[in-house]
Amino acid sequence: MVASMGKPVQRMTLPELRNELERTRPAWEAMDLDGVLAFDQLPVLDEDAHRHQLVANELLRRPSNR
Repeated sequence: MVASMGKPVQRMTLPELRNELERTRPAWEAMDLDGVLAFDQLPVLDEDAHRHQLVANELLRRPSNR
């Protein structure tokens, strides 16, 4: 995990993960995914979009009480 990205997602609490997911959501939603569908090429993710993906994966991996 890169230090500039903050705390490693594996060490974050569920509330921290949820907050980070919301903070990074705009970067993820701004991604142009049309090229992925049209050309089968994954776009380069900026730091916040990549962080969003890591947080989402961690939330899916963990059991939740909700």
